[in-house]
Formats: sequence, structure tokens, C-alpha cells
Amino acid sequence: MQSVKFAKKLASAWSAESSKSNFSEVQQFRALMRSFASLRGPFNIEEFHGMKHQVVFNGRGSWGRPSARCEISDLLIVSYKKNPEFQARVTFLQAKKSNEKHTSLCGGLAHAVPYTDFKANLEQWDLLSRRPNVLPYPPFDCHPEILSGAILPSIGSLGVFHRYSGKNYGFFYMSADSVEPLSSPKRKHAKLKTKTTTNYRNLHGYTECTYACCLPTFAKALYELEIGTPIEPQNSLSKKDKNYRNTFRGWLRTVLYSHLEMTDNNSELARDLLGQIDSEYEGGFMSEPPSLLLLNCDEIEFNEQRQPDT
Repeated sequence: MQSVKFAKKLASAWSAESSKSNFSEVQQFRALMRSFASLRGPFNIEEFHGMKHQVVFNGRGSWGRPSARCEISDLLIVSYKKNPEFQARVTFLQAKKSNEKHTSLCGGLAHAVPYTDFKANLEQWDLLSRRPNVLPYPPFDCHPEILSGAILPSIGSLGVFHRYSGKNYGFFYMSADSVEPLSSPKRKHAKLKTKTTTNYRNLHGYTECTYACCLPTFAKALYELEIGTPIEPQNSLSKKDKNYRNTFRGWLRTVLYSHLEMTDNNSELARDLLGQIDSEYEGGFMSEPPSLLLLNCDEIEFNEQRQPDT
């Protein structure tokens, strides 16, 4: 399967890139982005570097500010396919680094999410897990319901870097609603723990990956369109869902056009996606669009001899 090949190639690239980087959230995230970028050629994938994109929302919890402000994510991931019909899933991924030992994540009972915990910013987790209405903090711009209108919770997700030993690093993923605070924290920097749940669920007829124990498992689910909320026009559940998808596609068009204009990039992949996401919503030019990863998941002939464009 193409998804298995993608997972293996990404894991191999990540092993090389992460081991060359310091164990910090920023450095490991950059290593992951370089790993994705290295797969251009064999796979239809492209990354766009972006700026900070903060939102304001009503906080909750003893640790939350009434008017909280934080980044909506580190990376917007769009995975899509055109055959047999257009489908697309989107997720806002927030990266974290854990200093804890996470040694048994891929063991245990099949389909069960193992217990683990890690330190995080609870305001960021609350934003992506509870998914309230938001107000964009300039220069970022987005619709207030960019999170709250999604039909699948994995519109908000977390990716956690951790260390096995030495320069051997790992990564695990979860939908933000699959974790909860450990005990009753009073400060926003505290531990989250995994909930007792399964690593997959079916909501509204969509298969959704809620937890991936390692990078290959995450990559395979991403390639099979099992992470994020759908934005294709067909099969919407309600008028509200139809409007949300239409608005998100229009906002995504703005993000893509802004990246292309700012970088003089004639990305075939970005223009291919633009040809698929018609929308009645039109946004203005975004001077600081968010970081973006595009992945086309149509079955293609895998050719190890193809090299990334230079």
C-alpha cells in the first residue's frame, strides 16, 4: 500500500534528521518538517513556512485566563485525494516536547490507547480539545468557528516528541480531546494524561485516528485520510456543516494564494488543490499565513529513483 511506503520513508527520514538535531521542541519540529520535505519526488508533498498565528478565546479551568490568547497550532496539515472523488481532511497540529520516558507506547492491548502523561500548556490544549469560537489576533485572520464548526474533534491535535535514549527520538500523536489534565492543576503549565479510549473511532460515518504510538503509525493514518475533519463539499451532515466546509475551503484558498504570492512559488501541488476547493467565501490577502503541509494521497507509481526538485 502507498500509505505503508509513505510511513516507512518518513520514519527513515525522521531517524536521520532528528538525530542531527538538539532535543528541543523547535529543533525536533524543524527536523520533522525537513523529513516531510525530503519525500518530495516520490510523493506529492509540499511544505510552506509560516508565521505565528494566534487567537483569542474564553478560557476555562482554574488555570485558564478569562480572555486567553495563544497559537492555534504549529502546523496546518491538509491531506487530500482526487480519486475516485475529491476528499480532504484538515488538522491543526500543536507540537510538544516531553522529557518523560515513553517506552511502551506501541505495546499493550490492540486498539487501546496506553496510559502516558506529559507536560503541556493547558491553554493550548483547551483550545484544541474544547474547540470554542475564537477571535483571530492580527495579523492572523480566520473565521470564528474555524475549530468549533468542525464535525470531527481531530481538527485539533497534538504531536509529542520524546527521547528513547541518546540521539534516538520518538514521536506520538493524538486528537487533542483524547487527553485530559492529570489531577487538578492550578497553573497552565501542567501534565496531560491519555484517556481510557481506543485509537480509532467512527463519527458521522468517518473513520478517525485518535492516537498513534509512533511516527509511522501517524504517517499511515495521515495518508489514509484518517486524521482531521473533512472539508469536501459532498456528504455534509447539515446546513451548518455545509457552511463550515465552504468557509474553510475559502479560507484555505486565501492561505494558499498568500503563500504563493509571498514566495513567488509556482507550486503545482498548491495549484492542484486550489483547483479542487471551490468556495463562495473570499478572504483578503494574509500577510503572515500559517505554516502549512500539503499531502496528496492518490495512489501513484512509487519510484525510488525520483529526486526532489532542486
